[in-house]
Amino acid sequence: MHIAICDDNIADRKQMERLLSRESDKRLSSTGNLYIDSYGNAKALLEATLTYDAYYIDMCRTEGITGMDMVMTLTEKGIVSPMILCCSDINYREQTLPENILSQGNISYLDKPIKVPELSESIDRALEIKKQAPVLIELRDEKQTYYISEEDFFYAVEDEFHVWVTLTDGRKIQIADSALNLFAQIEGHPVFVAPSDKTIINCRHISKLKFRKAIMSDGTGFKIHKDCMPYVKEMYTQLHNGFQPQQI
Repeated sequence: MHIAICDDNIADRKQMERLLSRESDKRLSSTGNLYIDSYGNAKALLEATLTYDAYYIDMCRTEGITGMDMVMTLTEKGIVSPMILCCSDINYREQTLPENILSQGNISYLDKPIKVPELSESIDRALEIKKQAPVLIELRDEKQTYYISEEDFFYAVEDEFHVWVTLTDGRKIQIADSALNLFAQIEGHPVFVAPSDKTIINCRHISKLKFRKAIMSDGTGFKIHKDCMPYVKEMYTQLHNGFQPQQI
């Protein structure tokens, strides 16, 4: 389990590191090591390439950003791991989060000074969420990294210089790569298919099939190579009959 600490109070940050290190020792024979990365500023964490299984956050001494801002930014990046707001100078419980974040059920709170039983309970909860969480797909544009679920990925189309990934909420992410390279990263998800060397589609979002063509739920049509059509038909049938393919 990989854990991130982000706290701009160095004394509190070091104390959390010690507490989590002790938790790791206690859990070695049961749940395994806790791998801990510690950050003293928001930028360093937000630029990290690793997606953590839990985030312990308190930013109350840095002008212009708080722990609540961190939660909002991480959520915008697609992070759905547990985020534990540690209350000190700021009582985060008194602040309001948007409904789309609250509905994910991944936000909780700890009071400083941290009590060991409460910290241990928060780790247990994070482990349960980790077991149930879907594997996220990592997409990087020139400025940031996005983590999206399989269902969020609609389709991707390569132009002369980039791949444009369209998400189900209408957003488009520009990837400086080829469609074939992107497909190699996600082909462990059986719902994805590359009907040509320039396109990728998510079979979950096919609304109907025509002769060598798939019509997506937004009306976009993609030609399907004849060698690819049998697999697309099989996946389309399975998904529309309620079968849920598992990631390989």
